[in-house]
Amino acid sequence: GDLWYFPAGTPHALQATSQDPDGSEFILVFDTGDFSEDSTFLLTDWLAHVPVEVLAKNFQVDPSVFKNVPSEELYIFPATPPSNDQAPQSPQGHVPDPFSFSFSKVKPTQLSGGSAKVVDSSTFKVSKTIAAAEVTVNPGAIRELHWHPT
Repeated sequence: GDLWYFPAGTPHALQATSQDPDGSEFILVFDTGDFSEDSTFLLTDWLAHVPVEVLAKNFQVDPSVFKNVPSEELYIFPATPPSNDQAPQSPQGHVPDPFSFSFSKVKPTQLSGGSAKVVDSSTFKVSKTIAAAEVTVNPGAIRELHWHPT
């Protein structure tokens, strides 16, 4: 798979495409050991608690724009898959250090008992505190004893 990095406080969403009929799977990784889903701030939860009139005034639109705002938070919910024609374009343009990394395109290092791929801040510049490894261990092979001092 590929990697995305979302700095703390950056709003974001993940949507499955229609490329795989089974949908998409995500592994969430956090650089703090005390992360809790209870500390996640969901937009739908916030919108459910703001009067429609206030939203309309804030965004300078007619209140009817918000007629379908859910009355409670949504976490994973059905939606129409995005078009495969073209990726969304940011009105801000491209950022110098992208928040995504094509880990699926990294060539693995072949080893006698399997293979390994590694990504860290030297290859995924925006990710300063997270590194990842995809290790394939062939049947009967063993990943040697090791430890992570940091």
